[in-house]
Amino acid sequence: MTDGLATLGYYAGKAAASLRSRAGARWYVRRHPQTRSDFKAPNYEAVWTQLRQLDDVELREYVADAQRYRQWLAEARYSSFAYIVNRTEKFLEHQVSFDLLALPPSSLVIDVASCRSPFPDILRRRGHRVIAQDLDFEPGLHEEKLGGSAAEMALPDASVDGMTLHCSFEHFEGVADTGFVREAARVLRPGGRVVILPLYMHEQFINMTDPIFAPPVDGDSGATQVAVFGYANRFGRHYDVAALRSRVIEPAVARGLAPVLYRIRNQASISPRIYLNFALVLAKPA
Repeated sequence: MTDGLATLGYYAGKAAASLRSRAGARWYVRRHPQTRSDFKAPNYEAVWTQLRQLDDVELREYVADAQRYRQWLAEARYSSFAYIVNRTEKFLEHQVSFDLLALPPSSLVIDVASCRSPFPDILRRRGHRVIAQDLDFEPGLHEEKLGGSAAEMALPDASVDGMTLHCSFEHFEGVADTGFVREAARVLRPGGRVVILPLYMHEQFINMTDPIFAPPVDGDSGATQVAVFGYANRFGRHYDVAALRSRVIEPAVARGLAPVLYRIRNQASISPRIYLNFALVLAKPA
């Protein structure tokens, strides 16, 4: 199937799901009364204020810039048929992660949960060495592909300069988010860093699932379970400050990583459809 046909197939599937969503919502909520079917958008400024409660976390701001974004597009040379739904959002994620990664050419970067992302090829053209990791790849390291869980990577200790996660960390089910943080501390070289974006934050600790897309999974303890019809994902996690502290920040600090949390500003200069609001960098001291 070509990328163009794959994209058409995706939207056809979304349309079919939307036709079933109302009946599906009524059916699912009746049978899962503990699960809410509403999702209130977070107040990002309130969340940013709450994040100041975190110890051992440096808070910074990253200002999106339209000229910098256009420069990135010109240099990245994306295919017009790349299988990406919200292209502007994804391209901005790539640009911001590259800026926050801040690694010299020839560095070894793991693009985590890469799937069919064009990001590895973009980095290779810039002189980086890149391994694309994904749970769906054949287990183990095979040239430039790494299969298996991101929480248990077949890589030597202190072997990687950088890691990127684009709209993927929120889908790590169970304790895989904490497991990944521990694994990143193991495989990063001194001076290396992990860039996670978007970091999905909310005033509440929330697990999202689309019951039409896939059967719901066991949720996190203490999280509000929300059925979002049309979400088209099996599982998605929005952290509140307490969950971020216990599941990500404390495990990172305990293993010698320094967390830096970014508030992304001026997204409207790129597009009103941008949902990149927070990014997290975990740096291993040199």
